[in-house]
Amino acid sequence: MTPIEFLNRLRPGGPWCLTAIPPEGGATETRTFKNANDAEAWIAQHNGKRNLYYTVGTVAKPTGKKPTKADIATLEYLWVDVDPFAGEDLQAERARILDMLRDAKPEPSVIVDSGGGFQALWKLSEPLTITDPAEAERYNRELERIFKADSCHNVDRLLRLPGSLNIPNAKKRAKGREAAEAEVYCWNDTSYPLSAFTAAPPINSAASTKPRAATGKAPASVSMGDGTAVGVDDLRAWAEANRATIQDHTLALVATGADPIDPQRYPSRSEALFRAVCDLVRVGLPDELIFGAITDPNNGISASVREQRNWQGYAQRQIENARAACADPTLEEMNKKHAVLLQEGGKTRVLSWERTELDEDRLVPVLQSFEDFRNRYMHRFVEYPTDKGVGYKPLGKWWLEHGQRREYLALRFFPGKPEEVDGYLNMWRGWSVMPKAGDWSLMREHVRRILANGDEACTDYILRWAAWAVQNPGEPAEVALVLRGGRGTGKGIFARSLKRLFGQHGLQVNSPAQLTGRFNAHLRDCCLLFADEAIVPGDKAAESVLKGLITEPELTIEGKGVNLVQARNRLHVVMASNEEWVVPAGIDERRFAVFEVSSQHAQDSDYFRAIAEQLRAGGLAAMLHDLLTMDLGDWHPRRSVPQTEALHAQKAATVGGIDAVFLDLLRTGEIPARRWVGFNQPFLATADLRDYAQTRLRRDDVTLNAVNKLMRDLGFEYHDRSRPRGFVIPSLPDARAAWDRARMPMRWDDLTDWAELGADEYPAAARSKGPF
Repeated sequence: MTPIEFLNRLRPGGPWCLTAIPPEGGATETRTFKNANDAEAWIAQHNGKRNLYYTVGTVAKPTGKKPTKADIATLEYLWVDVDPFAGEDLQAERARILDMLRDAKPEPSVIVDSGGGFQALWKLSEPLTITDPAEAERYNRELERIFKADSCHNVDRLLRLPGSLNIPNAKKRAKGREAAEAEVYCWNDTSYPLSAFTAAPPINSAASTKPRAATGKAPASVSMGDGTAVGVDDLRAWAEANRATIQDHTLALVATGADPIDPQRYPSRSEALFRAVCDLVRVGLPDELIFGAITDPNNGISASVREQRNWQGYAQRQIENARAACADPTLEEMNKKHAVLLQEGGKTRVLSWERTELDEDRLVPVLQSFEDFRNRYMHRFVEYPTDKGVGYKPLGKWWLEHGQRREYLALRFFPGKPEEVDGYLNMWRGWSVMPKAGDWSLMREHVRRILANGDEACTDYILRWAAWAVQNPGEPAEVALVLRGGRGTGKGIFARSLKRLFGQHGLQVNSPAQLTGRFNAHLRDCCLLFADEAIVPGDKAAESVLKGLITEPELTIEGKGVNLVQARNRLHVVMASNEEWVVPAGIDERRFAVFEVSSQHAQDSDYFRAIAEQLRAGGLAAMLHDLLTMDLGDWHPRRSVPQTEALHAQKAATVGGIDAVFLDLLRTGEIPARRWVGFNQPFLATADLRDYAQTRLRRDDVTLNAVNKLMRDLGFEYHDRSRPRGFVIPSLPDARAAWDRARMPMRWDDLTDWAELGADEYPAAARSKGPF
């Protein structure tokens, strides 16, 4: 059945309100049609490029934007959208849903295969006029309950247009999803009076008046029973005795604490816990049995509960919140999206999360005042009981006043800890993959042959640094891993893999503003920071900030429009660059471990493709497993920084002032000497070297004291018996050796003799007397 055939049969003659949505997000397009040819042409324009939807309800008038509830005039159909339970076999779930819909009484007028699950529509004999959207939605809410469907009861609901292509986004394609056409499974044209359906009870939306504790948490009123542990077998026995069905997915979730098919489905253990509790609430399990199941140490789901200081109270609150959420989908929706922070930066704010421009897979906290939050939702209303019947409140105001709203004291970041710590919301969301033994040999060999250039000591340091980072996500490494090399040599594949391990807490930045700029809220919950070409040589302010990011115990976090907050520094920094100068490495530098990357496989796409494919095939999980289990003892990154030639090159590139000028003289073997004391031993007047340095640096702030200090640091003999005063410089090899001892080892050429600078290069040379 083509899309236009479906629409003509659904609502002959229209109107049809259609919406096109890009699979990767972006601007949507909505049009309302009464002419079938116009609608068909519009569908052909977008089909295969955008996902197409139709509004089930009848719009009151043509609209060019996605309809709201106020735009819907009548309902000619009731509907439900049933998706397979996550973690179950897809085909078995589809068969279960289809059997359930075909056996439904009354029988659906239309069943649509949406590509994943199924949608069912029941045609009404007489259209239901919308005077109160919430009242009309009660019928769809009851269908949701019967069929255990997703929330889809809203009267302005969009459903996928049959005959159009369901296009997955990039994230879904990466998980194996392919484009599929939504199609009509069956259509019998039967219509039913509204009396054939049951309306769900009105939502009791009155705000709770229960008193709150000092932490802002309402005292729990859930029975703990006698504290008897409840295992999976006990849950099965209860279900059998009470003719109830607890899904295998839920039982597996209770037993292991994770989705059995997709262990990374839940970003945090607390989210897996809440899903399990909601599932158990929906099947009617008594509170005391739910309490026993989620606190039984033999059940994996209990891990995040038992970590709490007051774990009994925490478990009770989870059950209470789950009951409130299951009874009121609107509350559940708002609690998923938002939380109140009672004293964040000294203010009470509403927390939401939004994707960052730096990395679409990362979410950053966004704080709003109560006034802004109320304005955000002022267009949506919720019904609540009053003495005179039913009243309505704007959604934002209703949620802020609700006794079961989600709230915490403030945000904190405690890597490895539960979601809630002493009343604070912990931003830690765990690793991106479950650690599992396996093969990541190609990446390990890449570290050895390419990043460490075949040096076993450097290989050991890089791997230990990575292991220390994952074993100590809450402590700064205090040493940045710096990879310098040409384009396409493989610096990024290793750094990005480390970033991926940290999931939400890994971040890649590509500009100085992102790394050292004023607004840095993206660093608040960051553990692994990959700075790719993010430092500009000579930016002293940025250099100072960078050093602080690496070693300071605390960071000052500033978001746009909110107060400054102090946060613990958790950063492990990896830097990469194609430039000769990468980092401001001082002479006694201990903040940077610098490695010159081999160009052996530069631009070798087959080589890098093989590494990437192995990582996708379980290598990333294996990498995390081995790094987590590596025995480090008391090893720390700062204790054994390799003194590589690459590090010395960075130190040399960072040297400034009089040190830089004299280093150049040592490299060229040329010197502005007035006279020679002995063979190959020039006498260098302190004032002459100062003047020469000022000329070379084009600065007049090089002082005699600075020159004297350098010469004495190098151990050169001072002559003050005659004018001008100065130092006897030893032979070129001895002077270079002195630099190696006092400053840093350098790679020198094989010159053995000093040479005088000519008069055109240094005026004092015209008065000098050479060694012969």
